[in-house]
Amino acid sequence: MLADQNFPIINYELKNSREKDGEIHGESFRNGIKELIEIRRNLLIQKNPTLKNKLSELAMQQFRATKEFSKTMAEELQGISRGAASTIEDIVLLNNYTDFRDIILEDEGCTSLQIIKEKWSVAGQTWDMHKSAKNYVCLINIPGSKENPGQLFFSLVGCLGMMGVNTKGLLIGVNNINTRNAKASIVWPALVRHSIEKSQNFEQLESTVSTAPVTSGHNYLLSSHNQGAMWEVSPEASEKVSYIDLEKSAENYIYHTNHCLGAENKAVEETISTNSTTHERYEIIKKNITKTSNFNEVKSLLHSHDNYPKSICSHYESNAQDPSTTCGGGLYDFNAQSLYFWRGCPEYDNNFRSYNFTIENNSFKKVAP
Repeated sequence: MLADQNFPIINYELKNSREKDGEIHGESFRNGIKELIEIRRNLLIQKNPTLKNKLSELAMQQFRATKEFSKTMAEELQGISRGAASTIEDIVLLNNYTDFRDIILEDEGCTSLQIIKEKWSVAGQTWDMHKSAKNYVCLINIPGSKENPGQLFFSLVGCLGMMGVNTKGLLIGVNNINTRNAKASIVWPALVRHSIEKSQNFEQLESTVSTAPVTSGHNYLLSSHNQGAMWEVSPEASEKVSYIDLEKSAENYIYHTNHCLGAENKAVEETISTNSTTHERYEIIKKNITKTSNFNEVKSLLHSHDNYPKSICSHYESNAQDPSTTCGGGLYDFNAQSLYFWRGCPEYDNNFRSYNFTIENNSFKKVAP
């Protein structure tokens, strides 16, 4: 029986260093972190036994690259490792599991989107992963300071962050693409955290993400109130595959699932490992996104079971699709400056849970639903 962490909110403190915050994070959720490390290590070795004797070497290469990219993020990983009484190799594997796994596995989805209209703007995603991850999802809430904006991230216990928003009104979402020629470099949650912490505007967010030395391929949804872009970033290529701007059109839509749209990344796409529902989910979004007229309708679209089991809200059924489940997701209302995060499915899960946040004094404050 997997231990349910109950979708906790992990609150970091302004007085602490990130290494200290990481240590408290690791110690507070030590048992859950150790369980999840073991689950992911076993999944990885089961699918690719040849990696068994190389995990430590590859993990340390990625840790060194992450430290060069962001000393602060590397220190937080060290803090989590110490607090969780786990090796740094294990914490890197936990954070960068998809990049290890993307070599041959097929168990991750995610659907991301942004809609900009004259009077409202929203962006967000589902977060689909092997169903074992659902009980370990969490939020990380980092208060704003004079130097940095407040930040809120959807994550897993022991991880830096999977998607996030800052109080400058910038959002980053991530969905997996499978590309060849992966090489050990930064752990992608460090890129998510670092870019949201350091970006003051959309241009800075784009520059940080599009030039990052990544280990494997991901599509990054980058959003502000007036602009949005999908960037497919892999070791081989960095391509802006779609872009919207309120000043250029009154209604704009961008969306992405898990197959490459850019020509350069298509050329190195590992089609054998492409998520089996990606094209179906893409068509569902394409069909329905123009019909949405408010925040709640977009939320309903991300919770949709249209074309089940190959639906946007995914529930693994043997041999029906990849072994992925919609473990949760997040949606940001730029006009209201409010965030909605959820764990599980409101229709299928008896342990579904959601939170709402708004911005107050350069930080995110939880509010009643």
